[in-house]
Amino acid sequence: MRRGFYTLGVIAPVFFASAVIILGAIKPEYSHIYHTMSELGESGAVTAQAAAVVFIVTGLMITVFGYGVQTGLRREDRRVWTGVLIMLYGLLDFVGSGVFPVEAGGTADTLVSTIHVYATLVGELAALGMPVWFYKDTIGLPEWEKHRVFSKTMFYASMPLMGFLVYCITGHTPGVMDVPIGLAQRLLVGLFLFWILVTGIRFRNHGA
Repeated sequence: MRRGFYTLGVIAPVFFASAVIILGAIKPEYSHIYHTMSELGESGAVTAQAAAVVFIVTGLMITVFGYGVQTGLRREDRRVWTGVLIMLYGLLDFVGSGVFPVEAGGTADTLVSTIHVYATLVGELAALGMPVWFYKDTIGLPEWEKHRVFSKTMFYASMPLMGFLVYCITGHTPGVMDVPIGLAQRLLVGLFLFWILVTGIRFRNHGA
């Protein structure tokens, strides 16, 4: 059964990336450079319902994958957190985005859209910790050494991308194509999902 959980970690990133490309093509005047992915599901958008389904399904797949990772890494000598962080990322950043959409133009003027903002913020912070906690959780396990190095590299790579996203968020006016916030978000989320995909493959191959 665990192998099936790991497979979801491989499927989820591919499914989400493909869906975003398709929905972006359907939504009028949508830009992958200047619009966030959350705006695909904004209230009243032609893609709102489909985007909600995509966010929720992706989030559930990532959450189940995280559970598989958590059980696969369980150790008697220390508490592990990698799987917990993956589950938080899936639930908050993806399921949260599907259940609590932003308003038109990506604004957060209502309780629902405000929940969206804070859920995705905490989810992104959880995602930031996934690779570094994997590095910590697998100390002393030589079979994971290559993935530990990969995870450490992904963590360092995420730092400037997070800075780029923060810069775009602080300089962005909702509804205005002023800074490349869509690009910044895609680079960071793409890195997180790439780490999940590679981790899923390696867990499947490892048979943990």
